[in-house]
Amino acid sequence: MSTPLLQVARARLALGDAEREGASRWLQHNPVVSVGVGPGFNKVNNSIVEHVDYNASLSQQVDISGKRETRMNAAGKLSARLQAELEEARWAVHREVDATFHQALIARERMHAAHRLLSFQERLLDIARRRLQAGDVSPLAVRLAEGELSQAQVTSIAAEQDHVQMRLRLAELVGWSDLVPPAPIGDLEQPRQVPSTEQLMGLARSHQPRRKTLEAVVDEAKARVGAAEREAYPEPSFGLNVMRESFRYGPPEFQVLGTLSMPIPLFQQNQGGRAIARAHARVAKAEQQVFDIQLTTRLEKHRSAVEASAAQLRTYGSEILPRFEENLRLLQRAFELGEIDILAVSVARERFLRLQTDVLDAYTNYFQAVADLEASIGTDLWPHDHNHIRGAEPQAQGVE
Repeated sequence: MSTPLLQVARARLALGDAEREGASRWLQHNPVVSVGVGPGFNKVNNSIVEHVDYNASLSQQVDISGKRETRMNAAGKLSARLQAELEEARWAVHREVDATFHQALIARERMHAAHRLLSFQERLLDIARRRLQAGDVSPLAVRLAEGELSQAQVTSIAAEQDHVQMRLRLAELVGWSDLVPPAPIGDLEQPRQVPSTEQLMGLARSHQPRRKTLEAVVDEAKARVGAAEREAYPEPSFGLNVMRESFRYGPPEFQVLGTLSMPIPLFQQNQGGRAIARAHARVAKAEQQVFDIQLTTRLEKHRSAVEASAAQLRTYGSEILPRFEENLRLLQRAFELGEIDILAVSVARERFLRLQTDVLDAYTNYFQAVADLEASIGTDLWPHDHNHIRGAEPQAQGVE
């Protein structure tokens, strides 16, 4: 599978090939041919004698200053920059697929929680109706159970739609062509220990694709400065001139001349092109320096966000999500035995649901913080070998 973003990035590689093809020509200018034909007049014995003269010339402008080499170098740097942009696009797709994958896992858990809540409300309504027939509760308990069942149905529909939307987003990112979107398989991972800022900086220096792209941009800008400087050098033209001149008396005369012409670079020295190339080089260098300066601060900010969200998850513990259905069964049993009324059931259910939601929100914050940190360092912090996308080939999980 090939994602749309990678298809565009691969197509852009042809720009480098095209510039290299144009720069590789040994002769960048076409030969110039000129032909002249006209009458000639001589005065002989006080009379004008007319005859026809011919003139033909061929000239070729030739580069002797090494412009071809500088153009080829600039074209090569362009190809290197486009390749770096392709690698950056690969990482961007991998990172977004990974982040969307975890969002889909969380959406799946919310959907499962909504289904459990819906089943609980259906059983609760059935119990309320049976207790009403037995005279244990008032009709108000049944009305309340019916209203909460309707609310649970709406919540379940919304959760299912959110899950489908996340799966469709995954399909869009990985270039999925089937009508049925891919389904993520796996469990929500427990938080792990985050590396130190120094370790993260080491990873960023060796893996960050944006940093490598900016380096390639600087190299290309320098190469274009060299090419622009060399464009100011004049290019001579070598040629051949053949002339035929007729006379009144005697055979015509032929002349063959070799020619050399050289422009004098007094007024035009590619000043505009050189200034633009130098300006682009300064901008590229400034962008690289700003990125490096901000990288440490960005890493520390994202690292602290991961640590904070991980601490929240550790505080909640790993038993809240699995115990949600068990808690609902305990509530159902207590209401069925008459130990608590319908209002107490509603309050307890809301608290359990709020706790479930808070844990899933904490997971959302944690995975987003990890995604931001991985975006800054340019590589995965931890592998996700036990999670994958149902029906997708291995390359569809991460990059393509």
